[in-house]
Amino acid sequence: VGAMQLYDSLFGMYPFQDEKYGHAQFKWGGGMEHQTMSFVINPDFELGAHELAHQWFGDKVTCGSWQDIWLNESWATYCSGLCYEFGLGTLPWMDFKRFRRDFAISVPDGSVWCNDTTSVNRIFDGRLSYTKGAMVLHQLRWVIGDSAFFQGVRNYLTDPALAYSFVRTDNFQQHLEASSGRNLTNYFSDWVYGEGFPTYDVVWSQSGDTVTVELSQTVSMPGSVPFFALPVPIRLDGAGQSMTVVFDNTTNGQIFTANVPFGVDSIVFDPEIWLLANRTVIAANAESQSTIELNVFPNPAQGFVNIRGQKMKSAELLDLAGRS
Repeated sequence: VGAMQLYDSLFGMYPFQDEKYGHAQFKWGGGMEHQTMSFVINPDFELGAHELAHQWFGDKVTCGSWQDIWLNESWATYCSGLCYEFGLGTLPWMDFKRFRRDFAISVPDGSVWCNDTTSVNRIFDGRLSYTKGAMVLHQLRWVIGDSAFFQGVRNYLTDPALAYSFVRTDNFQQHLEASSGRNLTNYFSDWVYGEGFPTYDVVWSQSGDTVTVELSQTVSMPGSVPFFALPVPIRLDGAGQSMTVVFDNTTNGQIFTANVPFGVDSIVFDPEIWLLANRTVIAANAESQSTIELNVFPNPAQGFVNIRGQKMKSAELLDLAGRS
């Protein structure tokens, strides 16, 4: 009941209110949604929330090609997470996001958009069509804001040309662009059709009230997406205080500054888990770090060297002529 009321409030009234909604038990693992009737093996909150969401995403609007199966499955997966966000179920919302993010980035390749409709396993790939897609939706919500995101989704579901009919990814993109007033071509190109994800490297320092942050990233599939442009949230902690700043990261190695009226002891990258990104390596003010001793051998060397010493983020090795 709670999930039904939540979806009504977010997406519009249950699409088949003149009929019914029920559950049937069957012997397959997991569940299977049908219009007005979800089949499940056993009662389970998240499974039930997922299958119920298909009444909107899958039955009211149905993907027009297996290429666009994410419009069904990513949304149903994300909706089960929204239930946790709005206080339903027992799993903490942060845990849902953390588990889904980590699963989505557990393999470097793969796109949300299904590029092989001859394979049932690829169409219903749990990591890509379900989990990565759900986090791509969550991240899009962060990029354009809650109001534009949920209004765009409602408009998409109630569009007379789409409701109770077939949809493609372009239809969804167009409604989110209209509600946000933003061109989302690059976002969909990178995150829906493209492959991979970024791993961020954050280097920060503080001088007086100014905190300087350098953001660099490596990507898991550089041949597909060379750089992911995103607004990056970072929380600054220290002296019993904290503040979150958002940096619009559009180029690699970009440097930002923020005015912070307290001493910063540490920073937290993406504290609310909005981004589909790998763990970041955070380096504090380089001036405050102690000297690191390394043993480099053999010397002289040709072809390769061994380096032994403390664990560190990176190092540059130069020859006698100053060449790296």
